[in-house]
Amino acid sequence: MPLSDEVRRLPGAGTVLALAAAERPQKDELCGAFVGLVALRAGGTGVTDQDEVALAAGTVLAEGAPSGSLPPGEKGRADFRLALPRTPDPARAGTSAIGVARAIETLSGGTLAAVPARGEWSASVLAWLLGGLRELPLVAVIANVDTAAFAAPDTPPRALRDYLDTGLVPLWTSRWRVGHFVFVAGVLPGAEGTLVSIVDTYESLGDNGVHLQPIGHVAAALRREGGAPGGLLLVVPAAAAEAVRAVVTGSGLRAELWDNGSPAPLT
Repeated sequence: MPLSDEVRRLPGAGTVLALAAAERPQKDELCGAFVGLVALRAGGTGVTDQDEVALAAGTVLAEGAPSGSLPPGEKGRADFRLALPRTPDPARAGTSAIGVARAIETLSGGTLAAVPARGEWSASVLAWLLGGLRELPLVAVIANVDTAAFAAPDTPPRALRDYLDTGLVPLWTSRWRVGHFVFVAGVLPGAEGTLVSIVDTYESLGDNGVHLQPIGHVAAALRREGGAPGGLLLVVPAAAAEAVRAVVTGSGLRAELWDNGSPAPLT
């Protein structure tokens, strides 16, 4: 049985997986808009395209070719419908976590809440938090990560199985190193290690856009050491927001948005 078939999915993760597969690949520099669009649709809100979410999130594109932000082998996708703001300064480009949260809550008309989680990420904290989310009827878990901390998305299944059995992490590391937004779809616990299912924005990453990561690697990717911090956005029906905040604080994290280094919306 493939490892992916053994993953204990979070509530609503099947819908997130299907919607992400239908939307891939993300448009150039729109990973935040991609995850926002999928989360909105999973929560029952119709959204035209990634451009609509990007505009609501205050996304700013970098001028010039996006080759530096693409995974190896990706050609990019630039079929933009809207004229999004651009800047010649790459440091002032991107999509903020604040913007993604605001876009989800605004475009859903307040029917969805994007509850943030930030703090001192560790494997145990992340496992506790994801375990608490299993009690919800529906959640889309958006992770703002540094992909440099990931294992290679094409790590052989045998190495991942060995990690589950022994706790020895795979030697292969990600060749793509950027700040990025992805989804967390579930966990696969083993005797000595736990894998986390990551739903990515490019089909070329992992098995049709889904890859399994050691939980310690995911915690490190959320810490984004040496750069601006990362965190999670837990997208749920607005009525469940308080319960989710309790899960966040109960795990030792803070239900606060973070500055990931990208420009926040002006209004």
